[in-house]
Amino acid sequence: MGGRALVVGWDGATWDLLDRLVAEGAMPNLKELCGRSAHSRMDSVVPPVTGPAWVSVATGVNPGRHGCFDFNRVDPETGTLRPIQTYDIQVKTFYEVLQERGRTAILVNLPVSYPPLTGQVTLTSLMTVGDNAVFPEPLKDELPDLKAYRVFPNIKLRSEGKLTEYVRDIRAVEAARMACVRALLPRPWDCFFVVFSGPDWVSHEAFPALMSNGALRDEALEVFRDLDGYLGELVAALGSEDHLLLVSDHGFCAVEGVLYLNELLARWGAAQLDYAPGKVAASAQAEVQIKEMEWRGSFPRWKAKLAPWLFSVPGLCFSFRVFRKFVPIEWPHRFGVDRAKSGFYMPTTASRGLHRGGVAKEPEPLRRRLLSLKDPDGRKVLDYVEPREAVYHGEHVPEAPALLLGSTRWELEAGVRSLKRRLFARMPLGAHHPEGIFLLHGPAASCGEGRRPKPILMDVAPLIFHLVGEAVPEGLDGAVPQAFLDPAWLSSHPVSYAPASAPVRQEGNVEAERIHERLRALGYME
Repeated sequence: MGGRALVVGWDGATWDLLDRLVAEGAMPNLKELCGRSAHSRMDSVVPPVTGPAWVSVATGVNPGRHGCFDFNRVDPETGTLRPIQTYDIQVKTFYEVLQERGRTAILVNLPVSYPPLTGQVTLTSLMTVGDNAVFPEPLKDELPDLKAYRVFPNIKLRSEGKLTEYVRDIRAVEAARMACVRALLPRPWDCFFVVFSGPDWVSHEAFPALMSNGALRDEALEVFRDLDGYLGELVAALGSEDHLLLVSDHGFCAVEGVLYLNELLARWGAAQLDYAPGKVAASAQAEVQIKEMEWRGSFPRWKAKLAPWLFSVPGLCFSFRVFRKFVPIEWPHRFGVDRAKSGFYMPTTASRGLHRGGVAKEPEPLRRRLLSLKDPDGRKVLDYVEPREAVYHGEHVPEAPALLLGSTRWELEAGVRSLKRRLFARMPLGAHHPEGIFLLHGPAASCGEGRRPKPILMDVAPLIFHLVGEAVPEGLDGAVPQAFLDPAWLSSHPVSYAPASAPVRQEGNVEAERIHERLRALGYME
């Protein structure tokens, strides 16, 4: 029997930023911990997006097997988006298997944990339906700190451009989350899994500033100072046989701006835009910021107020086509894609991939053309363009986007924003990067220097099983990263394997529009 495993997730954390903050003295607890732990960069999944990435952490398998490729499932017949829930996870999670084996797992803010799959303590995260995120609900009467638990910051502050106040509210959300952790830690547990979302939320707003001492840096830096303090508390709470895992689902990087993928596909004839007024939706925060930078003060207020009215008039559908072709102005609204008349399209920004539309077209010519795409500086835009069969394996591969795309220089946007035909909009942004963080602390950790193979996200679940003294379920895509384990400890704690049964899932009701509204406001999807 092993000790306990405390898993701390810092959503979106990257060593590129953390190393800088450690060097500045802003994260003393992390600095001290790195000195006596095994740590490394860690490869995420494709796409490196919160939903599918944390599901891969929870299952130890790739999205082609667990079936979650985005925050949404795309109906292959209609293109309708439905937010993913736990019943979409097509393999057993580590916490389900632990419960079956008589072990206790407490989950706090693990994405895609609603509705709970076990009867054990679960504070749910993104994709929560309704206003309650604490399960079992009566636990709030026993532990009053849980009544203040919040899944989301005040997204109205973000939409209004009050970013300083928004970052402060992120800190308040994480402070309330840590209060819940303090309340739950004294309870019996074998695995305690908590995810702090603040690094991702604040990096979307301020990653370039954090890396270059720009505006909003001071306030954003406090998010990481808070996390460092929480980390120190959690390490102090460990017993002598316990382990701490510090991981992120993906990293972050600064990109040059936005590439409008569906605009590009429309220009190439691979997609057909839908000009119907009902398809026009408010733009995402990134686009709002771009517009503010480009025409702040140059666009009369009365015109800005008139624009939504104009775009709501059904009779102007034909005018949109004319304006878009001949009038050199831009509006902070977007068009949709007519899926039935398109060969390929990008349903959401977070999908990082192209789904097939209603017009049959071969993907390979488009793939070659995308790989040769250059930005205004003449540099290659996309790091990879791969068919789903080359990225995933498993029975759910046919549900994935037909082509998977990745870029670490440009954010790939699904929305078609401009009446004027342009593909790129320059603006320093924070975007997801495929390398996250990994750190192992405790008696099993091999703290010596030396080159080691980089772990992958799917190694986390097998490692959790091994650290708590349980056999690793057979057939996972990940494996215990033995290069990070002390040889003597590993010799006395050899890795073992055992079968795990298939899951039983029952679909429930989804408040799709409400969940989509929250995800849009946080910048997760279009």
